[in-house]
Amino acid sequence: MSQYYYEVAGLPDIAPDDVKVSLGYEEYLSELMTALSGRDARLLGYFRCKYENTNLISWLRDKESPMHPLGLIAPETFANQLQAVGCDDMTPLAGVPAYMLEFMREIDEGTVSRNEWENRLTALFYDYAAASRNAFVRDWFAFEQNLSNVQVALSCRKYGLDIETQIVGDNEVCQALRTSTARDFGLSELFPQVETLLRIGEDADLLSRERKVDQIKWDYLSDACIGHEFSVEALLSYLVRLQSIERWMHLDPKQGEEMFRTLISTLKENVRIPEE
Repeated sequence: MSQYYYEVAGLPDIAPDDVKVSLGYEEYLSELMTALSGRDARLLGYFRCKYENTNLISWLRDKESPMHPLGLIAPETFANQLQAVGCDDMTPLAGVPAYMLEFMREIDEGTVSRNEWENRLTALFYDYAAASRNAFVRDWFAFEQNLSNVQVALSCRKYGLDIETQIVGDNEVCQALRTSTARDFGLSELFPQVETLLRIGEDADLLSRERKVDQIKWDYLSDACIGHEFSVEALLSYLVRLQSIERWMHLDPKQGEEMFRTLISTLKENVRIPEE
């Protein structure tokens, strides 16, 4: 396993409430692409998938839609991959993750509706990350998936929305969220952070709630890096934290309110209307 003593030692200190950073997320991502060795460098692809997914959904909805600059897959590649979906050779094109090919196949076969695109693509990505050979990657994205799903389930419960159709994925936590009527969805042992999320949900301040959720992520990342202080895990953990700080640098109370309203609106739009 490669050790990155120089790279880790040179990282500026950051904290969840920082309002300014000396090293930007995009700049740091570029530095990692140069600093990391072959196998470790490929791990960065998992952390770019958020932007690749955003670009793919945007492109599917509007072929002229601008692409997020942190996504590396060109619109022409999306087009070529979609065109090749019906071919016997189902190997993804260079640079296209396998889960995207699976997603395009489902669209081609008509097994996923337009209003399910985002959740389905995200679920396929989490399955893809779960198969990574790197434990940090597997565990972090599983944690992220569970944390997000619990938040969504609590919002659905609070506003009387259907939980089952909003949960992304099908792991053990997902199953509990879809079926349990317990206050904590029966997750106190399987996902102990559920108690903290229940308390956070009582906070009337929207941005305060978001900051507390981010603190859960920071605490998780701190624990995950114990024993890996100079390995690729430490560098990837820093990447996630830096992304969190940059997000907060662009948020204010008004944007926080809009973000929350968008979440609830999206949940309502994605509710399936049963056929008569």
